[in-house]
Amino acid sequence: MPRFVVPISILPGESLAGVVARAAHENMVTNPHSIFPHLNMPLACLGSLATRYSKQCDELAYFMGVDPNILSTLFYGRVDRHEEGLGSEIDFFGCRLASRCREKQIRRLSPESLRVSPHHRAAWEVKFIHWCPESFEYLLSKCSACGKNFGWGKFAGIHICENCGADIREQTSEFVHESEREIAQLLSGFILDREAAMRLRTSLHEDLRDLSDADLLRIALMLSSGFEWSSNVVNNALCNSDRKSAPSLQSWRRGFSLIRNWPESAYEIIWMNLEVPDEDIYCGRIRKLGPVASHLMAPNTDLTKLLKKVLEGSFSRKGLIASHVSGNCAEWYRPGWLPSIEAKKKHKLTSWTVEQALRYPGVRTVSQDENGTSQDFLHEEDLLGWLEKLKEALDVPEAMRCIGVPEHSVWELLEFGHLKFLTSEIRVLNPRRGFIDSSSVKELGEALLNRCLKPTNEPQNLVALSEAVKLPRSPISPWTTAIRTILNGKLNVWRRDGQMSAYADALLVKPEEFEIAIDGNIEIPEFLEAPILMTYNNAADLLQTSSDTVVQLAKEQKIESEFGGAGRRAVRRSVYCYALSRVSAAGTPHDV
Repeated sequence: MPRFVVPISILPGESLAGVVARAAHENMVTNPHSIFPHLNMPLACLGSLATRYSKQCDELAYFMGVDPNILSTLFYGRVDRHEEGLGSEIDFFGCRLASRCREKQIRRLSPESLRVSPHHRAAWEVKFIHWCPESFEYLLSKCSACGKNFGWGKFAGIHICENCGADIREQTSEFVHESEREIAQLLSGFILDREAAMRLRTSLHEDLRDLSDADLLRIALMLSSGFEWSSNVVNNALCNSDRKSAPSLQSWRRGFSLIRNWPESAYEIIWMNLEVPDEDIYCGRIRKLGPVASHLMAPNTDLTKLLKKVLEGSFSRKGLIASHVSGNCAEWYRPGWLPSIEAKKKHKLTSWTVEQALRYPGVRTVSQDENGTSQDFLHEEDLLGWLEKLKEALDVPEAMRCIGVPEHSVWELLEFGHLKFLTSEIRVLNPRRGFIDSSSVKELGEALLNRCLKPTNEPQNLVALSEAVKLPRSPISPWTTAIRTILNGKLNVWRRDGQMSAYADALLVKPEEFEIAIDGNIEIPEFLEAPILMTYNNAADLLQTSSDTVVQLAKEQKIESEFGGAGRRAVRRSVYCYALSRVSAAGTPHDV
């Protein structure tokens, strides 16, 4: 293999293309095609050597007479991550940049720096760095003499225009303004100086430190534009070598200033652009996320995760929690509120349990309708309190034993509001667990005991309440009427000594007073909540007769049953109607 006669040494900061061009010029070679065939690179472009032909490093080093170990540092290794719309990434002297950010075709130059040393700096290849970091002179991409672009088509010397032969060192360009040199140095240092880049990273929020260099630059531009620039605009800005249309240094200064105040700066920008419903009902849908929405849908996983996190942080600052982000809108709710679906998962609840909690008046709920679908929210503190009550809830037999009344009276007390449902009537028809609020049973019992008179001067002719309810002539069992009369203070009651298993067992009354208070005061509830049907035994207790008599009444169709005939259960309302129709009939209630 032939090789150059005149050896060269690689200068600090020099690009690989610049090294090859300078070596060729020193050896009187003017056409790249005279070199590349010898290196098995027939389709090579001088500007793409650093990214495409790292495997030919040894051959190229031998050809130019340089140390291959030094030459290998000028190649840009490819990074595995590949992003939609950005192409591959390269390792640009330790900085991860999109391959598109590097200029391959056009040779950008600084006349001032060329006057110091006529070699091509690698920094001049970064498209979004429009100045020379050494001289702070804006780079030229066109010859002032002929107006044509500088390229790599001929080896005429880095400082010579290959089109017209003009010496670029004699041309002039603008310089970065003194007030902008600090940000220019910061940006170029972030790309070219690994120590400076590390110092910048350590000063940033922990969420930003692990981002790639390219992503940090994108975040800076996003913040600078208030997220108004789309992902494509931001990506193209990093690949724009035209200073007139590229982000200005003022934009970079604003972006780096905001990135140092992350995430507060992002919170402010995001919230300023959110559209929130006028009426705050503690949960709902933010109909527009503003310009940040387009970045949430971008394919860049790292940035998307970061922006979703800062979006949730922005919500949290306003007392909101983002539950789901989709497209350009987001569902949200206040802390302490849970969507019903999330409540099921978090507290391992069944659908029935959540459904009952939504119906319970003590659990604050909100229903949100959106696009024909409905979502329910529950207040978590109320839900947990309700779950504790559910564990302590009583079924009808337990309530009967606790209060000391028959089954029909439990339903009547529920209908009159002296007892409370913990679950809905849907479960009441076939209860697998308690559905009566135990606290309401306790309150009822304590209210009865609080009505008891002091035992001093206690009359001698007292009977138990359970005995007194059997005495009056009444069409139906007067248990409920007796309890309501006591609660209303219209019947004197005394308390029996000792501990009783039921509240009613502790109550004593005067028989004559009891009959006067009960006579003609029987009330029938509306039965809006109680089961439609009642057992024959329950009906017999209500009518103060036997279950055989109830069966006979059903056969005679004096009361309705579930199958229209004798059946097994009677229609509750028909039993009460039959009893009331017998009010004026002769005989005792047992004669029904």
